[in-house]
Amino acid sequence: MTVHPLPPGAFLIDKPKDLTSSDVVNRLKRVLVKKGCAPKNFKIGHGGTLDPFATGVLAVLVGEATKLADCYLHSTKSYSGRIRLGERKDTGDLTGETVEEAPVPDWKIEQWEEQAKGFTLGTYWQTPPMYSAKKQGGQALHHLARQGIEVKREPILKRIDSFHLRSGDPGCLEFSVTCESGTYVRVLAEDLAAKAGTLAYLDRLERTSSSDLSLSQCDDLDSTLEKIEHGVPFPEFRNFLPLRTLASHLPRIELREFELGRIRSGVPAEIDRLVRLADQVDTRSRYLIAGIAGIPVALLERSIAGTPFRLQRIFNHEAPTPA
Repeated sequence: MTVHPLPPGAFLIDKPKDLTSSDVVNRLKRVLVKKGCAPKNFKIGHGGTLDPFATGVLAVLVGEATKLADCYLHSTKSYSGRIRLGERKDTGDLTGETVEEAPVPDWKIEQWEEQAKGFTLGTYWQTPPMYSAKKQGGQALHHLARQGIEVKREPILKRIDSFHLRSGDPGCLEFSVTCESGTYVRVLAEDLAAKAGTLAYLDRLERTSSSDLSLSQCDDLDSTLEKIEHGVPFPEFRNFLPLRTLASHLPRIELREFELGRIRSGVPAEIDRLVRLADQVDTRSRYLIAGIAGIPVALLERSIAGTPFRLQRIFNHEAPTPA
């Protein structure tokens, strides 16, 4: 059977329930190495964690495309799911233990929608949950939570672009939300319920998009693994995107071919010029890509809108060679 070398790009997986995001990455890595498509030490990672109980868009980046991981981690996400009212779980989702119950107000869906709309207006300060990977004092909060330890967490300002509700099963609300990266949808559900004087937890969660990647582009993990096992060429995968097609949501600047070698060599004058070009782009984006004929050459980043860009990454493959 012909071995097809793995090009840089991303597998778009509809993550199954009861697997961690790392589980998905590891299963793909094992079969890719076993089939000889990639060496044991090849680069692979994902563009944003999903909780084990959640499903939906998970971008598994390979090769040089792993340099785009932060772009997807810090991108706008959309979700759909179900909120179950009247109970609070210690984890904020259906996997936890019920720790409190409360009556549910007899509200019409229009009243719930009005409360949801409030999260998209003004400011929303969200306190990270104890059952989360967020670190405090060098320890992940979920490790402390499992020891029965609760620590004070500082609220974080979060942006909710849209938050819509519709009636579901009795005692439940179906929802869709678009929000900035790092938003805990579990906490958003709890905060919505608190506005109505009740409790809630997430009964279902599905990520429907991550910046320029959507659920319609994804395939399930098992069928993806099966195609690799059977030696299907990667360009024939419905859910494999090559590096050049990724991060289409980011602003770009076009380089000239003779600049490629100088940028890769780290020539200070060339890097300074690249940063100046990036700073002239009218954008509030955190990231910007410089490339040639649509192929990424360099990734630039700034931590705060309005501040200067800095060179973050250089892409060493899939770029045209200067004549």
